[in-house]
Amino acid sequence: MTTHDEPRTLVFIYDREETTQTDRLNTRIALCRAFAAQMNWEVVGQWVDRGDAAVSERRPFWQGMIAAMRHEGRGRRFVCLVASWERIAYDPVTSDRLRQLVSNIDGVCVAVNDAACEVPPGMQPAAIRGVDTNGKPRT
Repeated sequence: MTTHDEPRTLVFIYDREETTQTDRLNTRIALCRAFAAQMNWEVVGQWVDRGDAAVSERRPFWQGMIAAMRHEGRGRRFVCLVASWERIAYDPVTSDRLRQLVSNIDGVCVAVNDAACEVPPGMQPAAIRGVDTNGKPRT
């Protein structure tokens, strides 16, 4: 099977916004969609936590995205795509905990501002996941 025969990677776009403004949010979502198109990845949808949910650890849309990944991602490569790592959480411990939920179901998180556009179809999971080859978070 060649890489052209393999199913496209599924993309689940995530963002969060505490304020009511939408211009920056829409720009970040568009950036993620453009990156996914450049990578020839298939966008499944977008999930956005707003208001208080955007800054708490109980993120209803993050949890909904995880549920969608479990359902849609069976037997496929899939990523949670964010414009930057801060879109998951500013606090590194919270960010690691949330990203681990994706990793637990065999997905990876990708930040557009941190990803090389030359990511091969195999997606180099350790590099994309933001961990070193020993599985430790990169700093």
